[in-house]
Amino acid sequence: MRERPFRPPTDYYCETLAPIDEQICALVAKRKELSQNNPGFPQLDQISAWCQQYELNEDMMLRIFGYMYREHNFLPQLEPAEFLKFVPILKSVEIDGVLFAVTHIKQYNNASVVYIETDGKNAKPNVRLERTQFELFISPKYQCRPDGGYGHSNSMRHSFVVTPPLPDDLTGVEFRLTIKPHSETLEMLTVALTELSVTIK
Repeated sequence: MRERPFRPPTDYYCETLAPIDEQICALVAKRKELSQNNPGFPQLDQISAWCQQYELNEDMMLRIFGYMYREHNFLPQLEPAEFLKFVPILKSVEIDGVLFAVTHIKQYNNASVVYIETDGKNAKPNVRLERTQFELFISPKYQCRPDGGYGHSNSMRHSFVVTPPLPDDLTGVEFRLTIKPHSETLEMLTVALTELSVTIK
């Protein structure tokens, strides 16, 4: 649930907007239904054209589409409870020398936790995987929430909380990963320290 209750930015509301605002809510619900709750994100030139056509602020609309894309971030975060068992999966695929593997899941009474490992040892000598954002999609039936990750050098591990719980038999089930490099990732500047004496007061 929300840690802090939402407070409207103002007490004023133009009541004549209520029918239009209701239509906005209905259109958002229709959008979720047509996309099977997997909308993706419109092309930037499409959003720009719509904003010009309807005289809307483009930055605002980019954020609105971004919020709808990340709706899962606003859902109550269910925590796995009542551990049941481990289920080995061992499904993998190799792309450009990088191995992506679903290793196992932990079954709980109210959710499953899926573990995905990425290994780049076969890509190139001395390869180093950069920090990226992983998203998991299984089917519209399941909500997949990132549950942390860690890694070093050429391997990473990510986990996802999946609700409702997955079946033990995952024959035919596909795990679709979307991998997004962090745009703010910068090349680090190496500074060589010379021999010196430092006093910190």
